[in-house]
Amino acid sequence: MKYKTIVIDDSSIQRMATSFLVQTHPQLELIGSFANPYEGIKAIYDHKVDIVLLDILLDDVDAFELLDQIEIDATVIMNSTWSRFESTAAKYGAVDFLIKPIPRVTFGEAVAKAIAERCSAMV
Repeated sequence: MKYKTIVIDDSSIQRMATSFLVQTHPQLELIGSFANPYEGIKAIYDHKVDIVLLDILLDDVDAFELLDQIEIDATVIMNSTWSRFESTAAKYGAVDFLIKPIPRVTFGEAVAKAIAERCSAMV
């Protein structure tokens, strides 16, 4: 089974790097990569996305403000260049928090957690 995944990050370089990690992971299917968080949220609803890789500091809104405005059924992995957001990410239900740049091994571990959460939610 492949898990539908999107990337939301306003940094084009980081969005490309994270998208590459998704595309090369055998259990993930990249549905889209978005600089605009609201386009990403639309894609979550339109495609019934399983996993969202969400940057915390976006141009017009931060991830926490965004999650306060919506309700999604996807599993969220948050990322940032700043470790100070890790505890807040956990409070918002992020299954994992990744520091940029994201190493492949760390990414794989976070995806494994996200998949395990998706599987337990289906039971």
